[in-house]
Amino acid sequence: MTFLNNIKDFFNLANELKFDIAQIYAQDPKGTYVFISVLLLIVLVIVFFIRKSIKTKLAISLVSNIQNSSTFDEYDDKLNKLTNELPKRGLKLVDSLNTQKEIILIKELALLKSFDIKDKITKYKQISAHYSLMAKNSKKYKVEELTSFYEKKSKSLLDENLDQEIKNYYKNLTFDKKDVEYINSIVTYANTRMNPNDILNSLILTINKYSYGFNLKLFKFVKLLDKKQSGAVYFNCNEKINELLNSKEKQISSVILTYMLENDEKEKVYSYISNLVNPIYLQDLYTKYFSKMKSQDLDFSFIANDTQIKSNYKDYIDAKLTSNWKDASYIKYVLEAPRVVEVIGHFDYRTILERIENIEKDLERDERVTEALDTANKAYKLAREAKELAELNYRD
Repeated sequence: MTFLNNIKDFFNLANELKFDIAQIYAQDPKGTYVFISVLLLIVLVIVFFIRKSIKTKLAISLVSNIQNSSTFDEYDDKLNKLTNELPKRGLKLVDSLNTQKEIILIKELALLKSFDIKDKITKYKQISAHYSLMAKNSKKYKVEELTSFYEKKSKSLLDENLDQEIKNYYKNLTFDKKDVEYINSIVTYANTRMNPNDILNSLILTINKYSYGFNLKLFKFVKLLDKKQSGAVYFNCNEKINELLNSKEKQISSVILTYMLENDEKEKVYSYISNLVNPIYLQDLYTKYFSKMKSQDLDFSFIANDTQIKSNYKDYIDAKLTSNWKDASYIKYVLEAPRVVEVIGHFDYRTILERIENIEKDLERDERVTEALDTANKAYKLAREAKELAELNYRD
């Protein structure tokens, strides 16, 4: 007996017994169970389609409501839900989304305007990922217009929109300390691209328009760059500064040199000054720095430079030697400094050497006298102790 025959017999019996469930069950319990199962199945199917219809309506409603979001995070959350619902809710949702896709994108991009460039990079990557998934999830419906839109936008949002956002950010920057964090985020993002130089070359060209020798803000910016995080920007900027320091001709502002002197880069300043061949600028630095900074090493870096300028190096050296005429080690330090002998002349140099020899002889003599006095004092103490001990033994 087939399933349909069972159902037919069940309804015939039910009709005879005037649908008295108790009597029906007593005479045909198996048929009753079959009927109840069928009834439950019908109810489940109805519930399933009602639930699916409700979810489809909610998803379609989401397409419209997403545009009313007041924050990017709210928008992004709804877009994520829409992305997940897309492969489940049929052509009605696809058609609704297809008609409003441009508006949805425009409204979402408008919410990005208030973000800094670091956050914009993060947000654009989120949107791009959503759009790539939406393209994938819509393929089953074979609506080429919608799928193609999301495939192209997932790429152009990064390659065009975000690239332009980055350029708009750095084209008017002054590149100071507060910008380092954002430049690092740009470099990090660029390094994820197939061709990082599409972003980095333009960024570096913009930075190089500023003066590394006279822009203190830029100099401080460069000093905060990190080799690992800042990558190509770090190497470019530091190379530019090193070229200035080693050029022997190019000028570096005294403001930057002072900053370097105050921030543990003294040796670089000494080397720059001692090798500078521009007499006009060396004269200017001499006026600003020589014998004014309480740094003998800085002063001697000027003396080490053989470029001819108007100076009083000899008087300076004579004053140092005169003030420390008893300190042989200091006098040696001065004489061994570059070009000191040329400045004071060989005659004075020999005279000073004789003075050092006399000082050393005096020190040696004083040392011998001191040792003799120490020995005499020790002998005197021993003799006194011996005398006291003898007197004590005599009394006993």
